[in-house]
Amino acid sequence: MDLSFDNSITAKVVKAVAEFDLINDGDKIAVGLSGGKDSTFLLLILKLFNLHFKKDFILEAVHVDPGFNSSTANKLKILAADLDLKIKIIDTNISDYIEDDEEENPCSKCAHFRKGAMISYLKKNNFNKLAFGHHLDDAVETYLMSIFYSGQLKTLQAKRYLSKNKIEIIRPLIYLRENVIAENIADQEISPLKSGCPYDGNTGRSRIRKEFEKYFEDDLLFSNLVSAMRDKENRELWPKKINNEFLTEKMKNYWKKG
Repeated sequence: MDLSFDNSITAKVVKAVAEFDLINDGDKIAVGLSGGKDSTFLLLILKLFNLHFKKDFILEAVHVDPGFNSSTANKLKILAADLDLKIKIIDTNISDYIEDDEEENPCSKCAHFRKGAMISYLKKNNFNKLAFGHHLDDAVETYLMSIFYSGQLKTLQAKRYLSKNKIEIIRPLIYLRENVIAENIADQEISPLKSGCPYDGNTGRSRIRKEFEKYFEDDLLFSNLVSAMRDKENRELWPKKINNEFLTEKMKNYWKKG
């Protein structure tokens, strides 16, 4: 398989690796592989780094099979073999639980279970890092969702340490746009695998993504959103909310006593 990419692509991924200190000597990294374009591209580019980086690290693919009828496990095994990489397929019955659940949107619960199964495998096999294929569009989308739906300023982090599990989550594609990843996967003549999940494409997050399309199509607006995600000094936000009892008492003191 041809693992050559345009320098502009690898440079952005290496920039993320260097800026956020994502890969070090002795790391044992698992790629959370779904078979979609993002995780597939991540596996390809980390394999390239594994071959050519000075840093010595172990790379393996890990896939959690939720147990739906349309399993992608066999095709993922072929992909891993083509890359001369080990792959662990974690078989689960998550689908049984999800399909019996009466919730309208079971995706967050499914994601929670899949991540738990993956973390459990990583801990047992001495992995210290878990790589996800989240990209720049995902980060901006999360940022907008946090503002619109929870009134907070949060986004995806390039690196996040799970202290309880002693696993570090890394996102090496955090500087790449989604369309760039899609184009490069097409150039590799790899067809991303469609999820066997019956809820795929019909989730709350998918609907919200459509609402945000206008922000992603305007390059200047998108660039400004990326800039807004940075922690910097030129912010003029309201001060922290003060104690409500104290504020109520202070408000009373503004009135003349009759």
